[in-house]
Amino acid sequence: MTWETFEHQADLGLLVHGTDGPELFAEAALAFFSLVCDLDRVEERDRYELAGEAGDVEELLVDWLNDLVYLFEGEGVVCRRIALPVWSVTRYRAELFGEPADPGRHNLRDVVKAATYHGLSVTQDESGWHARVILDV
Repeated sequence: MTWETFEHQADLGLLVHGTDGPELFAEAALAFFSLVCDLDRVEERDRYELAGEAGDVEELLVDWLNDLVYLFEGEGVVCRRIALPVWSVTRYRAELFGEPADPGRHNLRDVVKAATYHGLSVTQDESGWHARVILDV
């Protein structure tokens, strides 16, 4: 696992790592879906697309996570595999593979309301990309 959680006041923090930007965003998505459902029970029945643009990589990460909140809360979808065929520090196009959420089978948990800018950081070094983000729960 290339992500971990930490407690932050009444919220939940995520520390995410990836070898490159697309992997960082894919791991952040897997972390999100792991928080809201039993990921092992999700099947790759359907393909969903998301795209976004932002002024910098930190804003893009928050927008990405909030797009996932909408996909889960608004569209009722859970995903277990994520690919980002287009990614830069200011835009992404993602393909997500999953299915409509089934409360009984997926053990749904409405944990995440939104990603926030509080304490947000995205950095890159010789070992890859690293992000710290606080989720409003």
